[in-house]
Amino acid sequence: MTIRKTGLPWQWLPVLTVLAWALFLRLDYFAPGRSLWLDEAMLGVNIQRQNLLGLVQPLLYDQAAPLGFLLLQWLIHHLLGGSDDLLRVVPLLAGLALLPMVFLLARQDGSRPSAWLALALVALAPEHVRYSSELKQYSLDALVAAYLMWCFGEALKQPAESRARTRLALSGALSVWFSHPSVFVLAGLGGAVVLPHWRELRAPSFLRSWGGVAAAWAISFAVLYLLHLRHVAANPSLIDFWRRSFAPLPPWSHWGWYRASLSGVLNHLFSFHAGAVPSLLLLVGGASLWVRRRPLALAMVLTLVATLVASALSRYPFHGRFLLFMMPAAALALTEGVERCRQWLRDRHPGLAGSVYLGLASLLLFHAVDLDRQHLRDHPVMEEIKPLMKEVADHRRVGDQIYVYYGAVPAFSFYAARYGFETGEFVEGTFHRWEPALYLSEIDRALGAGRTWFVFSHNCNHCRPRVRVNEQRFILDHADRRGTLIEQLDGPGTTAYLYDLGPPRSDPGQAAHR
Repeated sequence: MTIRKTGLPWQWLPVLTVLAWALFLRLDYFAPGRSLWLDEAMLGVNIQRQNLLGLVQPLLYDQAAPLGFLLLQWLIHHLLGGSDDLLRVVPLLAGLALLPMVFLLARQDGSRPSAWLALALVALAPEHVRYSSELKQYSLDALVAAYLMWCFGEALKQPAESRARTRLALSGALSVWFSHPSVFVLAGLGGAVVLPHWRELRAPSFLRSWGGVAAAWAISFAVLYLLHLRHVAANPSLIDFWRRSFAPLPPWSHWGWYRASLSGVLNHLFSFHAGAVPSLLLLVGGASLWVRRRPLALAMVLTLVATLVASALSRYPFHGRFLLFMMPAAALALTEGVERCRQWLRDRHPGLAGSVYLGLASLLLFHAVDLDRQHLRDHPVMEEIKPLMKEVADHRRVGDQIYVYYGAVPAFSFYAARYGFETGEFVEGTFHRWEPALYLSEIDRALGAGRTWFVFSHNCNHCRPRVRVNEQRFILDHADRRGTLIEQLDGPGTTAYLYDLGPPRSDPGQAAHR
């Protein structure tokens, strides 16, 4: 009699271990009850206050997010309750869904060790762990990019199968509503189809195969642009804020920017501190993919080019979190490089192949694991304003004035109703970074004598090289001149001060030049 073994094969143990650890990291970062910090709160206020039509128009605080993402978050917030934790569920689910998606993408035409390493790179990347638990769309960007690449690979594997192309057409048409950089991914995928077959563009067979795909993508993007994206593209405040993150034109006018930005992408995505090794592995992996999976490699290169072109036209910042959508492609190229080294050694020095593979994998993962360990140990928080607002609400008296520093306004406004602060009961400070004296004029106009709370969060310590002012200290010095400090309440990244103010002085602007 034959005894049949049951259960999962042992080969799946590394995958399950990484997935379990990734889930733990993201849930730990999710930390129910954590306050929205400034970047999250600015988007949260739009979801909280705007109606559905308002989400199509330019958003408050010059925010920009995919329309589909906004609509989904609006429905969750208004139908399931106003919890801030619920607003982080979509990014969390997108972050978790990316992990099996990256594994499937790497296994589409790669070895099991490569897929394991690609999964580990994404699962342990501190940047992805963070944005899987914040009210931002960047984890969804990465998921959409990985899924589109997988759909593309499936369509190429089954050229005679219309179902795979239909899936690619529908997925691409839908993706632009949920991810801004999906436009660059689609441009790369489309270019990878067109360039090798440019002589056949008018051939009936080619048009039947790919014409419908291109039409679906183009129509969906055109509708979205007219409805929503044109407002984002024409926002001068966004363009001015991110001007240092736009690629310079012409490229030869500042080669240093391109060199520093491109080399910094890998370090940012995966928190590498391994010198030139990751870049070399990326080049080796890219060359290997060009030989083995040329359409996908070409699509990855063209996606990068499309992103740089959009950046050079001041339409998309080539910076930090905006590039999280490149993580699946970068992980694929890196693991391909490691696998190519392993296979090269296996044919020449079999005894070294496994050791070198583990060494390179450890080198790529070491710093990310160390940062994850530090987070689990320290549990750093950004700006924990909810406990502070509760304390202010418990300590304030009838007639107290409240001044909210502009960096705290979005979060304070989002939680105001929860802690009994009605609209009009607090003064919303405005941005006067380039003329600090205006803070003092604003305070003196809005605040009379008596008990006054000053609430700070996201303080600008040294805002810009030409204006070296600690704005919180600058405002409090003025409060000290007008009155007496009664009480101070502190929290992580937030502070509240209670003053007994006297009447405003005649020329508060003189303090700005002291």
